[in-house]
Amino acid sequence: MWLLGADADEDAGVASVEKVSALIKDGGGELDNAALWGRRTLSYPIDKNKEGSYFLANFKLESSEMPTLERALDADQDVIRHILIRHDKPVPMVEESDEPEERGRDRGGRDNRRPRRS
Repeated sequence: MWLLGADADEDAGVASVEKVSALIKDGGGELDNAALWGRRTLSYPIDKNKEGSYFLANFKLESSEMPTLERALDADQDVIRHILIRHDKPVPMVEESDEPEERGRDRGGRDNRRPRRS
């Protein structure tokens, strides 16, 4: 997952996905899928950015090539944050929905509020 700053437009997002895809393929890896999660307000400013565009990619890459990808993401001036997580099993791609969650309920429909004290 990586995050582009507020000044990055749609073209910068497409270029960023292409760049990450090329880095993975150059390292002998395989990009399973990549998705834009959308522009969101950040919890706290990062490098004077109050908004950012979130991107998520699932890929396969040898662990010896990960430092190269990490350095490339660190060097990219448009990327304000990134995180690489290793999974042993394939992870299904989660699509973000625009619908707000029902207050007091988790995604499974269960009530996640604390019981009231009498």
